[in-house]
Amino acid sequence: MKMKSRVCFLLSLFCLIGLAWAHPKASEHSFVYKADVDEYTNEDANHFPEDQTPKPSKTDKAIEALLTSANPTDNANAYARLGRTMSDKNKFDSAEFYFSKAEKIYQAQKPHDSLWMNLYGDWAHLYYLKADFGKAQEYSLKMLNAAELSSDFFKVAIANTMVSQLLNEIQQATKAILYTRKAVELLPKITNPSLKNYLIYTLASRYLWHYQDTKIMASLDTSELFSQQLLTLAKQQNDPMNISRAYHSLQSISFEKGDLAKTLLLLDSAIKYTDTKNYYDLRLIYYDKASLLVQMHRFDAAQACADSMLFMDKLVENKANMADAYALMSNIAKENGDYKKALEFKELEKNLNDSLTNISRSASVAELEEKYNQAKNEKTIVDLAKQKQLYFALAIAALLVAVIIALFLRQQSLKNKKEILEAEQRLNRARMNPHFLFNALTSLQKIALTESDKNKLVSNLAKFSHIMRATLESTYREYITIEHEMEFLHDYFTVQQNRFTNGLRYEVFAADEVEVNELFIPPMLIQPFVENSMEHGLNNIDYEATIQVGFTIQKDELLITIQDNGKGLQAANTKTNPSHISRANQIIQERIYLLNLKQHSKARYLVEENTEQKGVVVKLYLPLLYKEQIKLD
Repeated sequence: MKMKSRVCFLLSLFCLIGLAWAHPKASEHSFVYKADVDEYTNEDANHFPEDQTPKPSKTDKAIEALLTSANPTDNANAYARLGRTMSDKNKFDSAEFYFSKAEKIYQAQKPHDSLWMNLYGDWAHLYYLKADFGKAQEYSLKMLNAAELSSDFFKVAIANTMVSQLLNEIQQATKAILYTRKAVELLPKITNPSLKNYLIYTLASRYLWHYQDTKIMASLDTSELFSQQLLTLAKQQNDPMNISRAYHSLQSISFEKGDLAKTLLLLDSAIKYTDTKNYYDLRLIYYDKASLLVQMHRFDAAQACADSMLFMDKLVENKANMADAYALMSNIAKENGDYKKALEFKELEKNLNDSLTNISRSASVAELEEKYNQAKNEKTIVDLAKQKQLYFALAIAALLVAVIIALFLRQQSLKNKKEILEAEQRLNRARMNPHFLFNALTSLQKIALTESDKNKLVSNLAKFSHIMRATLESTYREYITIEHEMEFLHDYFTVQQNRFTNGLRYEVFAADEVEVNELFIPPMLIQPFVENSMEHGLNNIDYEATIQVGFTIQKDELLITIQDNGKGLQAANTKTNPSHISRANQIIQERIYLLNLKQHSKARYLVEENTEQKGVVVKLYLPLLYKEQIKLD
């Protein structure tokens, strides 16, 4: 079942974004940005499709009258409005012409970041409509930068979802989800209920697309979580439109899970809460329902939904959607074995598409004539500026050559430095391995001397072999998952338990928000701290030893806490070999320094006396490294 959809939703004083929602994944993602929405009402924006939205209250001539204003910024805003009008009419050349004029004035006037943000969004929308995703992405990133400078959390979040959507368009799902996660982080900071609901709806769609691209179930579960959250909030706020959209989101997830009966129930729930005047959302739901009913071989019911779609399309005189409806009806008839009707509907679709093509060609000729007249009035000014532009271009070209040479030399230097850093990382890990293995062998030696149970010795030898293999492999790996690290620590503590006369109780845990199979850390970085606790803090104490290793997330960092009930810092430093500890600390500091250089992070560690009980607490702060952000060996 293939579906195309575009959903418009008015956002307060800022933007109007359209979302594509389909199952399976829509062949086209809608991408709509409108900065100038103050001329529309909430009711109108929700009741009409994009190409049938009521015309602005100010005509093009009225907007052109603003160009006589003494304020250059007002003139630029007027040009931007004219550009949006041309873009809505699919007059792309004229839209680009007006946006360029607005941009030149902004460059001279240096207005507030919010104006730049709106214009960049207009450019991104224009290039998306022209299917130039590279340019659309360029302006989406510019919009993101301007939004960050304006310190508006909602606008920053929306800009991130726009970048994410364009990455989806070019099949870069791994990068796309990183920008989606940035938008998720901003969700708690958005207090406006309407804006919050819209962002939740957008996030649900982005995670659904990520699942459809990668088949990672966690993304589908996250999409379902956001959809349920939207449904709960919308019901609390008595917001029928968002209740409907929440049900529509949930039906897409249900379809992905193969539960067609539940999908149909959710679609019916969406219809129940959709305003009958809301042509755009209602048509989309009927399209999805008709396509689903075809799969369920309920052809009469599917035809009834298609008839409802066609009725609404004729009501608003949307010929493009009428052609789409005839295509659906042709497919229903074909699947039902009625090939005569299928051919009739296909002919109706073809006739409509041919008429739309002729209209498009006529509009293109008129647009070229309009553009020619505009360009002719400015030709004299352009000719006078050509010579100056030539000199400027030559100067820029020379500067670019110099910059390219400098960048090439810098890149070579960075490449050599990176190779040195990686070699030093492996060397430091190799230096830690002998100490760690020696201490583990000491525990096995005690078992062999004191225990008569051969099975226990064999079991511990097996765990030791696993420890030894993991430590040797760590020399060649830059990063390992937290899950692997936790398994390693469990084996190590099990072997070490045999050394303690009064027993050793240990705990290795991760908080719920820590994705242990997705987050990565450098190997053999925790072990020196654990070893110091075992050898210098817990050794030779006359009570039960305890040690705890925990993984949590704190302020966008991974916090690893190592806590014991040993002798404490002062006793450990006076009764053990301080040179061994200092060498271990030196290696740790070097590794953290190299990690910070490579990841541009602020990794660090603190060693403190435990204020709640005896012993020491080590706090190790590391960057959050997901699989998409690092290159695995």
